[in-house]
Amino acid sequence: MSQQNQQPHNDDQLVALGRVLQTLREEENADVLIETTLDYLTHEFNYGLIWIGLYDRLEHRLFGKGGVTPNGETLFLRQWFNLNPGDLLEQVVIQQRPVGVPDLRQEIRAGEWRRAAQEFNIQGTLLFPLRCKDRCFGVVLLGSHLWGVSPQPDEKAQLSLLLGGLAAALYQIEVDWQRSSIKRPEQAVFQVLDELMQVSTVVPRLEALIKMTQQFITPTRTNLYWYSPEQRYFWQRVGNRERIPRLGSSRTNAPGLTVAEVHDFYQALAAGQLVTIGAGRSLLKSDITERLLGRLRARSLLAAPIQAQGELLGFLSVEDSEARIWEEAELKYVRAAAQLVTLVVGTEELETTLQETQNNAQFAAEIAQAIARSLDLNTALKECAKLLCTRLDADRFLVLQEEERGEFTLVFGTQPLNRRPLASPFAAVSPEDRQWLFNNAEAVFIEDLDLDWRLRPWREAFQLVGVRSLLICQTSKSSHYNSLNPAKGSPLLVIADRKPRTWNPTQRSLVSIVAQQLNLLLLLGNYTESAKKSLLAQETLQVGLSTLFQAPQDPIQLERIGLNYLANLLECPLAALITWIPGSEWGTIAATVVADPAFALPPDLAIPITSDRLIQDTLAARHFLCCSVTELTAFTRNWLNSPAIGQLLAIPLHADATPTTGIVLFADQEERQWPTHLLSALEILTQQFTWLRHYQYTLTQYTQGVEDLQTLNWYKHRCLDMLQQSVRESVSALLELDAQRLPPPSTEEGQDAQPQEAGQGHAQGAMPGSASLQQMRRKQLLHQMEQALALLRPVLQDEQWQLTVKPRAIPLANLLKRSLRRVEPLYKQHQLGLQVYNSANKSIYGDRLKLECILFELLVTFCIHAQPGSRINLWCSPFSTQFKTTLISPTSRPFQELLIAESGVLDECLQAVTSSAPLPPPSLNLKICQRVLQVWGGDLQFYPLAFRVASEEYRYSTRLLIPLAK
Repeated sequence: MSQQNQQPHNDDQLVALGRVLQTLREEENADVLIETTLDYLTHEFNYGLIWIGLYDRLEHRLFGKGGVTPNGETLFLRQWFNLNPGDLLEQVVIQQRPVGVPDLRQEIRAGEWRRAAQEFNIQGTLLFPLRCKDRCFGVVLLGSHLWGVSPQPDEKAQLSLLLGGLAAALYQIEVDWQRSSIKRPEQAVFQVLDELMQVSTVVPRLEALIKMTQQFITPTRTNLYWYSPEQRYFWQRVGNRERIPRLGSSRTNAPGLTVAEVHDFYQALAAGQLVTIGAGRSLLKSDITERLLGRLRARSLLAAPIQAQGELLGFLSVEDSEARIWEEAELKYVRAAAQLVTLVVGTEELETTLQETQNNAQFAAEIAQAIARSLDLNTALKECAKLLCTRLDADRFLVLQEEERGEFTLVFGTQPLNRRPLASPFAAVSPEDRQWLFNNAEAVFIEDLDLDWRLRPWREAFQLVGVRSLLICQTSKSSHYNSLNPAKGSPLLVIADRKPRTWNPTQRSLVSIVAQQLNLLLLLGNYTESAKKSLLAQETLQVGLSTLFQAPQDPIQLERIGLNYLANLLECPLAALITWIPGSEWGTIAATVVADPAFALPPDLAIPITSDRLIQDTLAARHFLCCSVTELTAFTRNWLNSPAIGQLLAIPLHADATPTTGIVLFADQEERQWPTHLLSALEILTQQFTWLRHYQYTLTQYTQGVEDLQTLNWYKHRCLDMLQQSVRESVSALLELDAQRLPPPSTEEGQDAQPQEAGQGHAQGAMPGSASLQQMRRKQLLHQMEQALALLRPVLQDEQWQLTVKPRAIPLANLLKRSLRRVEPLYKQHQLGLQVYNSANKSIYGDRLKLECILFELLVTFCIHAQPGSRINLWCSPFSTQFKTTLISPTSRPFQELLIAESGVLDECLQAVTSSAPLPPPSLNLKICQRVLQVWGGDLQFYPLAFRVASEEYRYSTRLLIPLAK
């Protein structure tokens, strides 16, 4: 190699190097460091080309930070340089060793630098890595006009010190940045300690801790739960989230978690363990984890126990709605924050009443905003077309966009007056033509379409409108536009002319510049269109969720309303909900929305779930399935045989752990294209519909179960009342018999004892007959007790958890006699008159024991609430048709009507049999009586007989309808 001109090694160079190294040690700005280095290299060394590039490890490329060129043009030095295998720059970065090139112009591995060297006439080149601690931070390029430069030892020393200092400074900047980005729990703890010192009460201190925890960890929500050892549940004391639903078994108004629900979680907290649930493994069992996350409505959880003197006071909960891996710093901070809660609470007594904090989470969709400055895309394109066509003396200005299937759509176009517009779309081109269009950095052209072999699929369309010559350029050569549409190329700007012509470099360059300017307009138009679609999807989602959540609680009405909204959203003529029972092999159509009879499905349709390909493909798709009828099997087309159906969209009703029990099917004509921008919103709405439908079905089953248990509880309670009354009467009678049998002890003196004993002996001589009657009466009472006990044996054996109705023919008179005898002490005690009218000897149809309980309930209610001295009348007559009733009898029998009239009954009796709101015990019992009667075709009704304004006194009549025995 030839030697480069050397500078004398003197003290001035050392001083300058010392100043530069001091600056490199003290400066923290990377741009200042590079500028200082460039200044030193420019003044101290005689190199025509100097360049510094920083290495991006993630993208594996170099970013030019500037330098010096022979002609002063530095734009080339500030661009990105990709590192490809075998390149010279990659060799320096990977090996981290200096590389010398004798002539950069001839180096084939130099890539873009080879062309730059040819332009700048650079030959001998040195490449130095910016290396510190086995890490490369960049590359320094030093080029000379001489061939094969080689630095002297003193120059190597200077360069080594200089570039080593620059690399060390860059390393320190990166270390400082990494250190500043690491979470430091001790700083947050010290900060919250300062805030705690500013307040003196417990609640503000706890709120400050929650706020700081939320800011440090940034979860979805942070809450403090306190443990109630008496009721064995955790209740939310402080937090920034909506409280979980209150417990049905708790008498307090506070929501919480029972220990029974999350026992393993409680055991872990009591042992002082930090519970972490996230993307990794959980120390809890899977069912406990699922139940805990479901109750807290989270997917990730970090819970730290709060303990004092070995006792569990509560836990600090950090909850996130997404699966998350908790960092070590976050674990340390949460544990420290939990210990701070213990210090804050101290020895203060727990609050006796819970202050409910309602955090109303307002969910509103984000509205896409317009771009910073208003810009009309169509007007801008027209103005640009006018100016460019006038300048180039061309006929047409076209903007073509490649679609996913390969064809090109005319986005915008102009043509001369009295000329036909081009037909769109254009056919797809060959792979060679596509590469020619999109891989050229400059504009491409066709002088004469009739003679050129390129773009043959477009030739006919252009010839029909008289176009012979084309000038084509991409509007974007970067990936910014393609990021919006990955399957499409960037739009093409096409300048067309009616006559064959040659496009000179100036014209091609001009079109390239205009194309780049158009790129911003087109990109802005795409962003605006995307924003409109996003806004439409957000509004659709918001309205859809509101519609679903405002739907009635009846599952059937929910299905009809939800399906109707989804059908209107897609504007399709058919929407069907196909459901089945878990484990069943056949599915049915639960609800349909048909806007066009040509799309209607056959009634009473049964679909085989396991063998139908459409059903199985839909279940296998986690999101949605789009297909054409022509893609279906013949088996599926047998039931999906509506003649107008062409395109299908099917969405499975997944509910995570719950088995999938249905799909939603939409159908339209063959040419229908489903709106892709609404499919994500449609999927969310369908998922919410699935959960809401599952919840309402579960709620309906739970409500029915509660009603059944209420009825069973009332029934057994009344049976116990009757048993208690019967046993008490029998026992009282037995005690009276014993009292008659044993004479009272004598209180006379001894001298009078003899006559009395004689008299008693005479009386006892007549006892044998009465003793036998007493013995017979005793057996009769014991038999009555045995009968009363035997009456309850079926209740204990056959009605443990479910009410069993066994109706049969029952004499009405005997039923009334037994019922009135049971309440006789009660209406006598309340001084009431009770009269029965028209008690004919008829037989009614019903369950004897349950009818006795119902009559007993009614009579007891009236006796308790009637005014003393009033009268209760009971009329027995056949059912009169003058009273309107909604009763539908499953027995198809005539009815026996019992009218019970009296004054002063509770006002809520009127609402007892019609209201769906929670009822007080008397009204609830009447509601139960009505439900039991309706099982075998009876009914219970209340209505007012008279009203007197002055005393505000009502008179009510109770109508008891019981089927007659055939």
